[in-house]
Amino acid sequence: MLDAQAVQAGQASTPPSTEIDMVIEETPLDQQETIEECNVPLEIAAIKTLLGQQQDSIEENGELITTAGAKIFELEPVINKIEEEFPIVKNKLRAYCKQTLDSFSDELDDMARADRDKWDCVHESGKMSELIDKVSEENATLKEKIKTQKSALIKQKIALKEEKDANKQIKSDVASMMR
Repeated sequence: MLDAQAVQAGQASTPPSTEIDMVIEETPLDQQETIEECNVPLEIAAIKTLLGQQQDSIEENGELITTAGAKIFELEPVINKIEEEFPIVKNKLRAYCKQTLDSFSDELDDMARADRDKWDCVHESGKMSELIDKVSEENATLKEKIKTQKSALIKQKIALKEEKDANKQIKSDVASMMR
């Protein structure tokens, strides 16, 4: 019976453990670094990296500002010259058209003053029709030239206004960057 009890007692006992008991050696408190102490050098390195990137951006912006200032300095006289010449060209074109139309009107007035016989003679020979056709063609050509030049001048005026606005924006951007 003792043997049976011993066998039962052996079965009831747990089998030997296969787990390894790891002994953790603790370092003294004065040698332990806190998480915050470990992160400080990383934060400093990150800040230095950001400062380096910002310095690069500042240098790039300085170059852009210098380039923009040079372009403004270069374009401003050209824009001013075009703005000055636009009314002059427009007035010259008007004067030329007026002169041509006045000349045509004078020719028609001269023809109307001529006596009726001469008028009939010119009309019968077809010279009057040729003259009217010629003047009509010149008039149509002049009108087309006027339209073309007017369209070109309007486009130039719009482009100049856009450039002027862009220059104002660049000036204000440069001024705000300089502050």
